[in-house]
Amino acid sequence: MTVLIPNKKVAARWNGALETRLRHAPLESFLRSRGRKWVLSGEARVSDNLACATIYFVDQALTACTPDGNGVLDATHHAAVGQAACAVSHGLALLIQEANSWRIAALIGTARILAAHIGPDAAAHLSATCARDYAKGLKTGLESGLLQISTVVAGAVESNNEALAGKALQLISQRISPVPSGALARRAAPL
Repeated sequence: MTVLIPNKKVAARWNGALETRLRHAPLESFLRSRGRKWVLSGEARVSDNLACATIYFVDQALTACTPDGNGVLDATHHAAVGQAACAVSHGLALLIQEANSWRIAALIGTARILAAHIGPDAAAHLSATCARDYAKGLKTGLESGLLQISTVVAGAVESNNEALAGKALQLISQRISPVPSGALARRAAPL
């Protein structure tokens, strides 16, 4: 019988790899179950997967809450989209124990979602503003609506539960909705 002992470089790479992989598994499983791209390796794996999930949730909610389901909002709601993206990415980053990765995912997610509506430069600028404002809220206390979005999204991804995912989409829709929440509920009821 031979015992293989890896060199220091290989041992350092393996150290903690299983724990990290297990922490990230719920997010990857959620993305896979919804036919979304997910990344298993590479330097940007965490932020790419978080951004993909953020875009999934906010895009779905945006389509659900806009007239005719066309996903187009007026300028007064763009910041709400960015704040919702920050809440989603923050909740998911906490779930997979990568707390410092929420900002990159929120920046990417917000910019990609809003680029089609306001152009890439304005989307990037608004994305940075929303992330900065959200980070300030983390220090002073998040608004309850954003905190609830973070919590419900994390629960939905962790359990890969359709009902919780639907609740998360409803919360995000209410946050970014251009129509009063009562009208949104009436519009969503027939579905």
